[in-house]
Amino acid sequence: MTEMLFDPNPTPPGDGLRITVTTLPAAQAGVVLCLGQFDTPLGQVVAMGASGLLWGLGFAGETPADQVLADLLARWPGARTVPAPEALAPAIQALVAGRGDISVRLSGTGFQLQVWRALIQVPRGQVISYATLAEIIGRPRALRAVGTAVGQNPVSWAVPCHRVTRSDGRIGGYHWGASVKRALLAREGASIAPPALALL
Repeated sequence: MTEMLFDPNPTPPGDGLRITVTTLPAAQAGVVLCLGQFDTPLGQVVAMGASGLLWGLGFAGETPADQVLADLLARWPGARTVPAPEALAPAIQALVAGRGDISVRLSGTGFQLQVWRALIQVPRGQVISYATLAEIIGRPRALRAVGTAVGQNPVSWAVPCHRVTRSDGRIGGYHWGASVKRALLAREGASIAPPALALL
């Protein structure tokens, strides 16, 4: 079931979104995750989480919703889901509005967590190149590994991997499709060509 919680003609999103990251070991078998599907101005979103934390988020546009769910669940082997969109709605509403507080759960290697935390520091309305991101985390030669970690981000939109583009100004790849990435950047008023960002 898809929840439609949002005005199709919303006021422009704000810039007061605060993301809190909790890092925990991989989930144990049998963990129960709340699941919700939401129609947003950017298309349908599939989200899951537990204990007030957003564990996964993906876009069902270029990728069918059932495949999005399978992709997200593959990151949490042994987990099962229960339909509970009401538990996830506040986080999705905050993302759409661009203001509020969201708590996300991240589980990954030390390198992945370093990349994902750096992504959260990229300001709304700006983009950053993969090369600059690699410099920020102190691994300027690890461009390929940085790109892989960006693509493995489990909580899209909240952890803004869409704000990473190529050094030559091209938009670059996105796990949920280039059209979704363009829509996210356009909504945030970002220029596609990466500006010269100071190291965060």
